[in-house]
Amino acid sequence: MQRAVPYVPPHLRAFVVEQDYDRYSAVDQAVWRFVLLQMRSRLAETAHPAYLQGLGATGISVERIPSIAQMNDCLSRFGWSAVCVDGFIPPRAFQEFQASAILPIAADVRTRDHLVYTPAPDILHEAAGHAPILPDPGFSAYLRRIGDLGRQAFTLPEEGEVFRAIRELSEVKERPGAPADEVTRAEDALARAIAGAAEASEATRLSRLYWWTAEYGLVGRPDDYKLYGAGLLSSLGESESCHDPAVEKFVLDERCMDVAYDITRPQPRLYVVPSFDELHEVLDRAQKTLAVAIGGKMALDRAVRSRETASVRFSSGAWVTGVVVARGPDAEWVEFGDRVAFAWDGAASDGPAPEVAPELCVLCGRLDDGTDLDRAADAVVSGWAAASGQRRVMRFASGASVEGRLERVVRRKDGRVACLEWSDARVARPGAMPLDCAHYRLVAAGTVVTARAGAVDAAYHPETSYSSARVPLPTALDVESALLLPLYESAERAHRAGAAAVAATYPGIHSTLERDHPREWLLRWNLLESLMKAGVASDLAGALRSELERLEVAYDRRQPIASGLRYLARASRIAA
Repeated sequence: MQRAVPYVPPHLRAFVVEQDYDRYSAVDQAVWRFVLLQMRSRLAETAHPAYLQGLGATGISVERIPSIAQMNDCLSRFGWSAVCVDGFIPPRAFQEFQASAILPIAADVRTRDHLVYTPAPDILHEAAGHAPILPDPGFSAYLRRIGDLGRQAFTLPEEGEVFRAIRELSEVKERPGAPADEVTRAEDALARAIAGAAEASEATRLSRLYWWTAEYGLVGRPDDYKLYGAGLLSSLGESESCHDPAVEKFVLDERCMDVAYDITRPQPRLYVVPSFDELHEVLDRAQKTLAVAIGGKMALDRAVRSRETASVRFSSGAWVTGVVVARGPDAEWVEFGDRVAFAWDGAASDGPAPEVAPELCVLCGRLDDGTDLDRAADAVVSGWAAASGQRRVMRFASGASVEGRLERVVRRKDGRVACLEWSDARVARPGAMPLDCAHYRLVAAGTVVTARAGAVDAAYHPETSYSSARVPLPTALDVESALLLPLYESAERAHRAGAAAVAATYPGIHSTLERDHPREWLLRWNLLESLMKAGVASDLAGALRSELERLEVAYDRRQPIASGLRYLARASRIAA
């Protein structure tokens, strides 16, 4: 069962689905073997040294699609775990998974039409691409760090439309037989979304750093490098074409955050980092551009602009989580909408629990006598308590004030004031209309320190249940595919049984291919590779090779037949 993971944050559990391994067809297994056999051979020389050892160490075999539950067991030795997800998940959820050292893996397998490159998430990319480098401590720490920063970085509202358009275009392009006009509509929708998102948020800029490192990164020098990015480690096309001099190579620095990318096309440029340790140096500089590091009014402004859940930290150690809707001219107050929660030094248990509340206005700064509200003297606090139920006014140095009946003083565990609860209150704030509140919670906040996206305490989010969905989804087969499937299944059974079964079974499969499926190349390649691996001497191998060479021409080199034949030729030389 896929649920056996050390810990999945409760609000992320809805994204976790079941990998139904029995839904993988013999064609899916043939696709996996075709890609992985070649990738392992090719990357033995061109990938980071961690790659080959990491394949086996993380539960990945070239012979079979991996079980994500087994991968989870293997990854646990390196401080990681794995969960199965259904294709694209929201960027924020992906970042939170990685920050928690959880690798989310889409269970689908790319189709035969997209063996060289697929824009949609699939198990080849996310298992065989991301997992093998995870045992390297420096790279593993980098993934966790950039995931943690990613979940704190603010987005912009219009970027949600870009994400949805990218997801739709990727899925359309991967869908077998998708009409050309449907692809065109999806491409047009993405172009419109990108045009409407003229400004890149800090989250987008950080995602570009992730793309140019974790997805398409090179390590070494621009003239002498190894591959480590998952997009390169899982692509038959780009793992080879990336070496073309036409693909520009730049030394990685934080300026890559200003370089956009297109997820649906091969990349025209790549970035090289001297070592994984220097990934952290680049990330250190990138971190300084985020609101959470800049702090103050700029951080508040990015929170307001994002219109998403944010957490604002105050000098008293208080955090307030909600949607920041406005601030005072000099941050004398901060107004929150939606569901508001409170935490002190990051721990919700140290103060009032999260609540569903109307708008909350936090008054900032010191009282008009120069004292900090959270550190008010015991005598003063006793006086407030004694005046419970009476109308009174509390004034701030900024000119803000609260007038009403003080009903309750709530303290933190260390004795400092956490908040004051008022009834029948009028809240005056510089630069804005006063607020009349039947009930008002005055947080002992102090001044604004910084703001970050998301909730500082995961308890803010409602718990979710694991999804009941099972993936991959059953595949609807056309007539040709339905006729081919039994042949793939027969070939797979013989391949597993060994040389005798291969010698007895493959001639009959080949006869059917010759008669009924003259353009089927992937099964022919798998037959040839299996014959060679089993050491079966037969005229069939020569016939299959000749047919594949003819099909390479017939398909006008649009299928990776040539690369498959080069792999077999190389494997034959090595075996000899």
